[in-house]
Amino acid sequence: MTGARADAILPSMNDAAVTPRPIAREATRLPITMDEVLALQAAGKLPYKRTQLLDGEIHEMPADGLRHIHYAMKIGRRIGASLPEDRYFVGVQTTLHLSRYNGPSPDVYVLSAGPLVKETPPERILLIVEVASTSLTDDLRDSASRYARHDVAEFWVVDVRNRVTFVHRTPRNGAYPTPARIAFEETLKPTLIPDFTLRIADLDPATPIDEPD
Repeated sequence: MTGARADAILPSMNDAAVTPRPIAREATRLPITMDEVLALQAAGKLPYKRTQLLDGEIHEMPADGLRHIHYAMKIGRRIGASLPEDRYFVGVQTTLHLSRYNGPSPDVYVLSAGPLVKETPPERILLIVEVASTSLTDDLRDSASRYARHDVAEFWVVDVRNRVTFVHRTPRNGAYPTPARIAFEETLKPTLIPDFTLRIADLDPATPIDEPD
């Protein structure tokens, strides 16, 4: 990417205030690629500290609530501690290089072992997990659609308010069938990770988290 194009995509950081909103296709007239996002980040030209690329648009990532942080980190640690490193790669709250125009940052993702690449083949993506507190509608609609279009075999949305996990599996024609609803007290069994099970209820905090619904 040339310097001119980077400057055309985003305003100079020396300009007046930067509007705190997703940098959308309507504003840029072009979808943005992961390579361009990384170049802009290296040049210090991203207006947000925490971003993700979704369908060619740069989105600011909001701050996480306490319950979200608790369950996301507990799930990530439990999965990471249970799976051998020579067979799996576990990412926790970091970018998944899904495709040229998509670099989401799910709470947890599991890949089969191998080198990290710019466009991760769907057969290597064994599981993606999003913890939802305020983002439930977006995760069930937008995130599920995006992962189905990229043929992700299994996608969990952990609803911490209602204590249920929505399990999406086996996308067809760019969409998942109706997800199964698994209560926190029930056992989750990812299809592509044999011999691993998880009860979200086992990860409940010892003391209830004081956070408004």
